[in-house]
Amino acid sequence: MVKPALGAVVVLMIITALGCGSGDSNNTDANANSRLYPWLKGPSREFLVPGGDNVVQTYGEEASKQERERASQVIALWMKARAAQDWQKDCGFFSRAYIHSLVATDATQVTNGKVKTCPAALAYFGHLASGSYKNNLTGEIDSLRVGEGQGVAGNPVTSGYAQYHGNDGKDWVIPVEKEGGEWKIAKAAPINRLR
Repeated sequence: MVKPALGAVVVLMIITALGCGSGDSNNTDANANSRLYPWLKGPSREFLVPGGDNVVQTYGEEASKQERERASQVIALWMKARAAQDWQKDCGFFSRAYIHSLVATDATQVTNGKVKTCPAALAYFGHLASGSYKNNLTGEIDSLRVGEGQGVAGNPVTSGYAQYHGNDGKDWVIPVEKEGGEWKIAKAAPINRLR
């Protein structure tokens, strides 16, 4: 009586083991269809948030490793200037479109024309523009999504979003624009990529 029951248990275990793994887990089409943004390739996948706003993560296309390295160099220098609150140097990394927005659209209007330069605008707005001043970049950026954007006077420019895992345990995004073949920062502070 024990042997037939033991045999039935062994057969049931074998059937169960064979059943596991012969279903959808080996079907790559089913996996691709259940995977968030199955068409998205590259390092931007690390920043996807199920059910979240993934506009940055899916913007344009992933830049080459060399392009990410070039953007990383600019961002690292900008982060140091921002952390030191060296507004003159900080502004030197900004795109013309962002400087125009910061000075002409924001600072000049808010101060009734008293603030007319980028360094003065950063000094006036302080942490409201530049964030915490902390340099939370751990090294190179992890992802750079690039596409076509709108620059000064509506002219088309190559724009993008640099994404990185900060040394504070958070994910961050920095909007960038390409001017004269160089990456420029398009916002005075990194944007916290909430999960």
